[in-house]
Amino acid sequence: MKKYVLIGVIALFLLESTQKVFAQRETLADLLEKTIVLSENAKTNELKEALVSASFALENEAYTRGNEMKPQLLKQAKILKDFIPMASEGTLKTEALSSVVNTTRLLLGANRINNLLEDGKDGLLGNAKEITDSINLLQAGKSVLEDEKQQRLNDLLADVSKIVKQLDGKEGNAKNAASSAKKTLEKIVHLVKETI
Repeated sequence: MKKYVLIGVIALFLLESTQKVFAQRETLADLLEKTIVLSENAKTNELKEALVSASFALENEAYTRGNEMKPQLLKQAKILKDFIPMASEGTLKTEALSSVVNTTRLLLGANRINNLLEDGKDGLLGNAKEITDSINLLQAGKSVLEDEKQQRLNDLLADVSKIVKQLDGKEGNAKNAASSAKKTLEKIVHLVKETI
């Protein structure tokens, strides 16, 4: 009897841990945005907590999802951790934080697209929402790029945004959209990789 109770407790713990992992992955973009808002409003305690949560969630993203971009994601997580003492002391500049957050957004968006591309065109089918979320991250972070590369990214994002919704459409249309989107998304990932 004790054995079954122990197994049940372990199962519940694993389930709860898994749910936390997925929740963190889903809210990472929100956590990054939250750090900027808290920094602008000089809320030091809340900012410290948000940085802890964001850095942990980013590490989780790197280990559970990232492959090629794992080192860059872990580097950004370390920088966010290094900001925690400054946040506690009230000496963290919003400008410095914004630069790191925007770089992280670019990496995060490109990493998630890259993970879908590992399965080729099939990885894009039915994933319009995830791709749209990734595009939004790239849009939010692009200000850290030089003007020329920012314009290039703008153009690529505009092109792919026109067809993303079709990825969830009828099979024939979705496959055609996936063929078109794949080339543009690969260019987006390559641009971020070579820049950061």
